[in-house]
Amino acid sequence: MYVRGVNLDDDWRLADKEDWPAGREFRWTDWFSDRPGWDHDHCEFCWAESAATATEHAPLAAGWLALDDERTWVCPDCMEDFRVPLKIRTVGP
Repeated sequence: MYVRGVNLDDDWRLADKEDWPAGREFRWTDWFSDRPGWDHDHCEFCWAESAATATEHAPLAAGWLALDDERTWVCPDCMEDFRVPLKIRTVGP
């Protein structure tokens, strides 16, 4: 399957996502820490970093957050690529 010119059958970002639950819901939010001393998170798919303030090391200050665990983050590019094939639902703006 191709999405935005990406062959999902060979996409390294999906290497360990065989059990990804269909219909998982995400909402767009500013990054926040839910653990003491934690200063960044990674996109679940590509490992892009997000933090409270965007920097060269962590270029994202917001992203898509899973509503079921409020710990799984997905960057905008990966959400665009995988929303349809993984049946991800987004809520809010």
